[in-house]
Amino acid sequence: MLAERGSVDDLGRLAAAGYAFDLKVDGIRALVSTQPAAAAPRVQMTTRLGADLTVRFPELRDALLTVASERPGLVLDTEVAVPDERGLPSWPLTQQRTAQRSGAARWAAELPARLYVFDLLGLDGEPTTGWTYDQRRDALEQVAADWTPPLGLTLTSVDPWPLWEVVTGHGLEGVIAKRRGSRYRRGRSADWVKIKTLRTVSCLVGGVDWGPAADLPGAPREYPRALDLYLLDADGELRPMGRVGASTSDRLRRQILDGLRRPPLIVEIEYASVTAAGRLRQPVLRQVRTDVGVLDCGMDQLAAPDGSSG
Repeated sequence: MLAERGSVDDLGRLAAAGYAFDLKVDGIRALVSTQPAAAAPRVQMTTRLGADLTVRFPELRDALLTVASERPGLVLDTEVAVPDERGLPSWPLTQQRTAQRSGAARWAAELPARLYVFDLLGLDGEPTTGWTYDQRRDALEQVAADWTPPLGLTLTSVDPWPLWEVVTGHGLEGVIAKRRGSRYRRGRSADWVKIKTLRTVSCLVGGVDWGPAADLPGAPREYPRALDLYLLDADGELRPMGRVGASTSDRLRRQILDGLRRPPLIVEIEYASVTAAGRLRQPVLRQVRTDVGVLDCGMDQLAAPDGSSG
């Protein structure tokens, strides 16, 4: 299930309309299942794009195996994130961890992850997607009553303002408003509304400016100077959204080069607004996204030119 985009101005309206508010964790979305087996319980963690995370996060797998021995048949909707020194989820640290293709045990010790569970899709082998959000959350809290780190639940509240103060006070990404009487269903829905503290958009990179020196014979192309950004419109056509500078940290520049070698390259852009010409105003390159796909790079992510949600 995916959220539509909203703004902070929607918080009061959504609260009055019967929504609860869930802390949005900036991590890797993962579907987790605990399965009974003849010899021993099994656990599987899979991203939205179908990648298996089970082996890559042994600290989470081991904790979930303990849960599986007691409660097989769970299906959980979660975010995997590495917390920073404050104990708050950090996307840069999470990206650093997921970039490692080997040495899982070593990285589990150096950059330990946490599992932030926010929904219950299956209980004791039976689907709960037909239950209301309140019913699913109540059951999830009962299941998780004895959990300890690295497993835990996201913060939730029916009053958005204390949670929003936590978000803004600690520099977190935002909240997800969820209609309390809604069922869980695949795809994007107005029953979930994503409200971020910053305007960000995931864009496809469709062109690279290597700088004037790169046009000289024999000149090396070490790092790009700027990236051309595109989004998919409702017809599946690419729409140019402008250009963003790529003068950033060495680590991020290396990630950009790696993405250019193995396209598609998807980047997250922070922006002030959308101009009347349909370009991103004041775009800033935040990070490379390896956890989203091409179809996530749609125009529906944008705020309208007048600054309202679009």
